[in-house]
Amino acid sequence: MNRAETTGVLLVSFAIVILAGYALYLFVQASEVPAVIRLGVVALVIGFLVILISVIRERLIDLRKEKSHR
Repeated sequence: MNRAETTGVLLVSFAIVILAGYALYLFVQASEVPAVIRLGVVALVIGFLVILISVIRERLIDLRKEKSHR
């Protein structure tokens, strides 16, 4: 991936994190949603992010190993 593609991916990722974070904040602040549901959604989002970061990290490690073997 060249520098322009990397910059684009980082900017899109940053925007997604900001927008999703704001949406999650608004959802948590909504008093008409029961606390159990809010807690469940927050746990689901955090769990998804942990898995996503883990998969991305493993993929980056594999890519580095591939490049060093060439």
